[in-house]
Amino acid sequence: MNVACRERRSALPRHSFCGWARVLCVLLLGLSLASLAKAQGTTPLRIEERELPIYLLPVKDGVITEGAQLERVIDFPADAFRTWFKQVYLPRSPQDLPKYSFERVTAEINVVGDNALITTTYEIVPRVSGWIRIPLGLRSAVFRSEVVTTPTIECFVDPPRNDSSQEGYSLWCEVPAQAEVPLAPLKREPIKIQVTALIALSSRGDEISLDTNLPADTKCLVKVDIPRPGAIFSHHGSMVVKSLPEPPPPEHSIQHLEFAGGPLGLHWRFDEQSMVERSVQLQVNGVIQATVDVETVITEANLEVSSKTIAFDSFEVQIDDNAQFVAPTTPPADYTVRPLDSPGQRFGNRLLVELAEPTKEPVKVSITTKQTEPVPSERGKRQFSIGQFDVVGSQFQDGVLNVVAANNVHVMWDTPSSMREQSIRNGEIPNLRAAYLYDHQPATLIVNTQPIQSTARVKSEYELRVGALDSELVGRLTYRLPRTYHDDLVIDMKGWSIDLVDTQGAAQWQPSEDNSDQIILPLASETGAETMSVAPYRTIKLTIRARLDHAMRNPSTIELPWPIPRAEPWGTATVKVIPTDDIEIRYQSEMSEGFQLDRSQSQESELSGQRGTIVLRAAPSQEALKLGLSLIPVVPRLIIASKATVELQEGNPQSLVKHELLYEPFHCVREKAIVNLPEGINVSEVMSVLINGTNVAGQLVDLSSGRTMEYPLGDVAPPYRIELKYTSPIETMNADRGQYQISLLTPKTDDLLAERIEVDFKPLELTFQTPHEVDVLSPTEDWQSFGTALQPNTVQIPGNQFNQVEFSAPFLSPKTDDRVVVDFHWLQVALTSDERRDRATYALRTAASKLNVTLPKNADYIEVYWNGVETAFTQEKNHITFDIAEQNDAGGNRLEIWYKYPAGTGIQSSMTIDSPQIENAIIGSGQPGQEAGYSYLQIISPGNWLVLSASNMSEEMEWTWQQGRYRRKPRLNQDQLERLAKIHEQSKFPAGMDRSLYSTIGPIQHVHVTAAKTSYLMLLFSGIALAGLLFLFYVPQSRHVLVFGIAAIGIVGLALAFPDFAVVIGQMSVVGIMLGLLGIILYHMFSYRAPVKSAVRARSSSDSQASVPVQPPSNSAGHSAVSTTSLPATVPSSGQSR
Repeated sequence: MNVACRERRSALPRHSFCGWARVLCVLLLGLSLASLAKAQGTTPLRIEERELPIYLLPVKDGVITEGAQLERVIDFPADAFRTWFKQVYLPRSPQDLPKYSFERVTAEINVVGDNALITTTYEIVPRVSGWIRIPLGLRSAVFRSEVVTTPTIECFVDPPRNDSSQEGYSLWCEVPAQAEVPLAPLKREPIKIQVTALIALSSRGDEISLDTNLPADTKCLVKVDIPRPGAIFSHHGSMVVKSLPEPPPPEHSIQHLEFAGGPLGLHWRFDEQSMVERSVQLQVNGVIQATVDVETVITEANLEVSSKTIAFDSFEVQIDDNAQFVAPTTPPADYTVRPLDSPGQRFGNRLLVELAEPTKEPVKVSITTKQTEPVPSERGKRQFSIGQFDVVGSQFQDGVLNVVAANNVHVMWDTPSSMREQSIRNGEIPNLRAAYLYDHQPATLIVNTQPIQSTARVKSEYELRVGALDSELVGRLTYRLPRTYHDDLVIDMKGWSIDLVDTQGAAQWQPSEDNSDQIILPLASETGAETMSVAPYRTIKLTIRARLDHAMRNPSTIELPWPIPRAEPWGTATVKVIPTDDIEIRYQSEMSEGFQLDRSQSQESELSGQRGTIVLRAAPSQEALKLGLSLIPVVPRLIIASKATVELQEGNPQSLVKHELLYEPFHCVREKAIVNLPEGINVSEVMSVLINGTNVAGQLVDLSSGRTMEYPLGDVAPPYRIELKYTSPIETMNADRGQYQISLLTPKTDDLLAERIEVDFKPLELTFQTPHEVDVLSPTEDWQSFGTALQPNTVQIPGNQFNQVEFSAPFLSPKTDDRVVVDFHWLQVALTSDERRDRATYALRTAASKLNVTLPKNADYIEVYWNGVETAFTQEKNHITFDIAEQNDAGGNRLEIWYKYPAGTGIQSSMTIDSPQIENAIIGSGQPGQEAGYSYLQIISPGNWLVLSASNMSEEMEWTWQQGRYRRKPRLNQDQLERLAKIHEQSKFPAGMDRSLYSTIGPIQHVHVTAAKTSYLMLLFSGIALAGLLFLFYVPQSRHVLVFGIAAIGIVGLALAFPDFAVVIGQMSVVGIMLGLLGIILYHMFSYRAPVKSAVRARSSSDSQASVPVQPPSNSAGHSAVSTTSLPATVPSSGQSR
């Protein structure tokens, strides 16, 4: 720091002295020039004439002519110029600029009868203010509204003139002007003008035309809307047909045209054939209600018919073949229905519906049919086909079919696959038996009727529990019996062993005498309460519990008990099949009879927790039920999924692991979870364990085979989510490569395999939570890891192989600071005429175990001292390496490197000096308050040599007066440098050798040193001084005041700006100056003048004056102080000797 201050004190004054010296030179030079100007006298004034300006005009034969050659004109007749200006120059600028411009014109044409209503919108941009005339067109039109302008301005319509009826209307508008600019409009924004007019259409045959016009040379957009489909347009060739933004309505013809304005000749006609070919797409929504009696079915269909394309006026409805149309008592006003004659029944039984007028809107039609010819069925039943009301040609038909039956008839049907049964709301429709939704026609439902007086109805619900060896059945039968029914109830058990029959007191069951598989339930007499009931039915509920031993393991079919045909099914029978825990069941439709899988109910049962349960529905007309099942033995299984997050920190030998295990048991029950505890993890390092969010305490089991932790699972429901939080030590595998290993808790599955429980492991999702990159390594060939894109530093590895995980994390390796901080550096270069020896000294701090140093080229005879002790080293070319045995307890280490150069390498006039470079070194980090942190270069040279400069370094020397002369002296001598470096003292160099000192901040590299012999410098500068003095002595004309002034300025400036060089030059020039002065003195002392003998005559004053040359006044001032007589010349005397 002190050295820096000294450099600053030595540098700043130099720059200031140099600046003052330059200012002084400028002032002296200015004074000299001023004196010369004053001597020469005042310059006389001059009068100059200004030239007249030059004008160039196109002139030919004395007349200004356009296009002629330009000529210089000084004077020209004013009339000719005025004529040329008015007739030629002014017409160049256009006079009639447009006062407005059209942005766009939009015309919307709606055809109404024989006329067209056109709404036209004009958008203009005014260029000037005041009244402007705007053409509107619309010839042969009649205005139907006032002209509307936006913004509102004053305007009036100019009707077409008689002589120009083809132009159409015009509009005069007054555009307001700006306040400060009279001719400019108020705002150059578009003005919208809207006009509504009526134009008569003209027709020629089947072609209709519209003849009018719009403003010419303007972008016009025409939108034509005709309320009739099938129009074919024709127009001028210059018009362009634009695409429509959306499809037109079916009853309209729309076209968009774009053209450049002018006459609008638009023609169109209608193609009747295309109208005929367009088909009608009908959409039908129906509500069909069939009232079923024993021998009659009356069906009323309410149809809502609409068209999706064009209007319709009639349609046909196909009904059942044996149905008869029943005409309404009051005919409807908007439509008529009549049977359609179809000879030979080619089209079936159809009805024709004719509307009063064509329409596309929905039309409600009511049709009533009657069926009195049933088809005979089994056991005296009567069969009808109901629900067919098919609108011919319609592809969109949906609706609902309601079946209504009287109390005296029993109705049975088979549920068709094309219909969906709908839930019935009580009281909505009286005597409603069923409701079905259909989405197409024909939709038919086959029903069977039977008088209710002799029919018993039964509703069956079964719950079947199927095992590998036997099955258990719980059947719930609900009988609905008429009051007149007194027969016994018979149930065919199909080989099932009865465990319990509960009739709730309505009957006493007994086995059949003829068939042991049947049970008979004689009906008991009605109680008093049942006798007093007015209901036409009595209800009896039975519950049967039975068991069936399978003849073979895993049977393929099972038959269920079923009432014999004395009772008809009532509704749909349901069967719920529940498997035991050791099997899984699959429904086999190809082996079943009378069953249909109810997927929605099966899915609800599965979601409610009844695993593997399926729900079946039996058809009401089925008398015997055969259920086909596939029994699959269930293997107990445990699926284990795991996910772990490992937190790594630099310098922490422990890793924090958040481990999550998910146990999903299937067909097995687990009472506890067991995990393996690695040797490197203690019980105390397991911080917390949560099972399904509940804290659980574990038990350590230490066996010879290993340590385990057991956690109870009895109080929670599966699946089990086990969250472990523990610390795992980081084991170092290869520190140089940054490879480590951690241990994780793993599930123990040996006891599960002993219990024949299969274990499936899902891959472990392992995440390293650190900002650095971590690479997971594979310890074996079977161990494969693959990355996932879920989050960084995440891999998935096999779930049963993660007890120990190897990974690469170079950031965990302890970082050693191998930098070398150099606090002080001193390079001593000792030079002779043919030898050179260097001494490099470093005061440094480092934690490295060895140092690598690069020496300068050709360095030899190397010696290394570490803290004053010579140290062995290895050398490879100019690189040396040595180990650091011990560090200095004080915190600072000293390194000395001595080396020499080959013989013959001595001091030269130009040299390059480099100091040894320590690898990974930081030089120039001095400590505050100490004379350190800098690099010093000390050059010891012979006394007859002078070191002039060292590039890129600061000079650490000053001139002092010693022994009668100025001498260069370093600011720091060798003793001071050795004390700063804290090294042992070296024997001093002879006092006759010259010492130079330079400093810098940072390493000493590529320092170019310039030196010279003092004898050469003395001869050079002394010779120059001697030659200068002799030149001034023998050339009297050079002894001018200006020459001496410039020389004085140069010497003073050099002394102030570069005092060091001034001192050196002064010292080296002393010999030359002394020799020059000595020569001049000797010349005056020993010069001899020979006497001249000549006649001397007296001269008059006039002759004396005439003999003296006349000097100009300008030179008298400059040579007033200098004699013009040459020093060596002799003046004639009067004859007396000197």
